[in-house]
Amino acid sequence: MPFDSMLYGKNMRMLTKEPLRSWRGSVEKQVAVVFGLYETGLGVIRSLGQQGVRVVGIDYKKDIGWYSRYVQPLKCPDPLLKEPEFLDWMDATFSGWKLKPAAFFTSDDFLTACSRNREVLSNYLIFNLSNHNLIECISDKWCQYKIAAKAGVDLPATWPVSRASDLETLSPDFVFPGFIKARDVNSWRRVMGGGVKGVSVQDYGDLREKLLYMIRKKVPVILQEIVAGPDTNHCKYCSYTNLDGQIIAEFTLRKIRQFPVRFGIGSAVESFYDQRLLREGRRLFSGIGFKGIGSAEFKYDDRDGKLKLIELNPRYWQQNYLSTVCDMNFPFLNYLDLVNKSYSPIRSFKSGVKWVNRYKDFESFVTYRKEGSLNFWDWRKSRAGRKTYPDFTWDDPLPVLYEIGFGSKLFKVPRAVYKRLFR
Repeated sequence: MPFDSMLYGKNMRMLTKEPLRSWRGSVEKQVAVVFGLYETGLGVIRSLGQQGVRVVGIDYKKDIGWYSRYVQPLKCPDPLLKEPEFLDWMDATFSGWKLKPAAFFTSDDFLTACSRNREVLSNYLIFNLSNHNLIECISDKWCQYKIAAKAGVDLPATWPVSRASDLETLSPDFVFPGFIKARDVNSWRRVMGGGVKGVSVQDYGDLREKLLYMIRKKVPVILQEIVAGPDTNHCKYCSYTNLDGQIIAEFTLRKIRQFPVRFGIGSAVESFYDQRLLREGRRLFSGIGFKGIGSAEFKYDDRDGKLKLIELNPRYWQQNYLSTVCDMNFPFLNYLDLVNKSYSPIRSFKSGVKWVNRYKDFESFVTYRKEGSLNFWDWRKSRAGRKTYPDFTWDDPLPVLYEIGFGSKLFKVPRAVYKRLFR
């Protein structure tokens, strides 16, 4: 029996990627369209596909989600760099469908472009998004912090910086080190890349040097005090507010490690129940009138014990599949709400389940090992217990083969061991 048939059996038809045109008028249930095929999108695709929802995945490049058995992948023009072409492509692809597909946004690029053009796209998609003015405000970190402050949420001290003279407004009480981070995520990523969330500054001279570089590159930034405490003080509130404006699912997680360490994306996270975090998340989302899916990262400050907002994202978060494993399937709830099917709010989830990106978490371990703050056995112990991975599930194994083969991850890890542990 061929290898693919052994993997998929009766579901082989999903692997063959049947023509999309056959879905337009013959599908009885509405199709879901997932924008963005990175790990975030793959989690959404699996959460929907495992419930029997047919999924179209859209991206302007091939990524890990492209290889899932649960998706019909399509390549589109870049939604930001080629916005008119993207809109034409959307019209040619989705106009004339018998039932409007339900839209899911897992990438800032697609969220920005689709929100801005929602009046056009609503002719052939259904979605649940906050109004565009709020989406734009959230995408601007300085605006985001201002509306969060009005909602009564605690924040680290923050200053917008766009020119060298702005340094003169810096409070004399500012305590270094500080952190320069993106004011606009898309502008930042074009210059700094997607793997770097910001840069630390150790003193005034360091701040001025790095700030002048950002100004030359025309990257709008903010300067922020660093919230004191280890990576494990980082936690995240995730929720879905339905079309009627009611929060029908809430999930909380904490970071075990992140990469880059201290100022990165969670490489190992764990579901946990935190009543205080739930309360602050509700205060934020209700206070700004948020709708749809979103997450807010907070950090407990060791100096004063307060829970302070790090950032808010008005889309699916990278570790979203963890909540599905914990019996809180956000994408499926989202889908049922969009297609006007009955559902019940989900009020509880399993705690103590982990989500681990094996490659990034190894990089994080190497950094901490060099600092002398984490040894191999403690690292291994921290990953013990029930867990899930972004690239692998038993029912959907091809994405992990993409990671270790086409992505060359299998060969990078041994080199990293040699170069970083034994040099």
